Amino acid sequence: MKEVCLFIHIVFASLWLGGMLFMVLVLAPFVRHLPNSVEIFKKVGIRYSIVGTFIGLPILFITGLCNINSLGYNFLDMFKATASNPYLFTLKHKVYLFFLTSVLAVIHDIFLGLRSDKSEKYRKGARIIGIINLIIALIIVYLASKLRFGG
Repeated sequence: MKEVCLFIHIVFASLWLGGMLFMVLVLAPFVRHLPNSVEIFKKVGIRYSIVGTFIGLPILFITGLCNINSLGYNFLDMFKATASNPYLFTLKHKVYLFFLTSVLAVIHDIFLGLRSDKSEKYRKGARIIGIINLIIALIIVYLASKLRFGG
């Protein structure tokens, strides 16, 4: 069961980060030059937010809990973690960043993204939060890699 939980976690982490990288590296450069770029971004963004934010992030949280439990820890152990336990200490930082990125994703998807066609202010805010979230996602994946080697 723990392998299935980890597999699902990796698939959804790949979907979440991969979707953001696709938007920045593939979609944005192509769509930016089209006359209806704002509309295309909004439609793709809505579709991605359903899959990436509102389905993906909860699944990542649930499978993350499953992964923690399969290692013999519980969710509360992380919050008591100190540098003397490198694994839990790194995991704590990963979870804090996950909560931060979840909040930023909701702000991006609901408050800014849905209004991005209304003004440049909303588009710029969505772009900035999107970039910040991508950076946080990359740090989270780095921390996950670090956990693989003991924290």
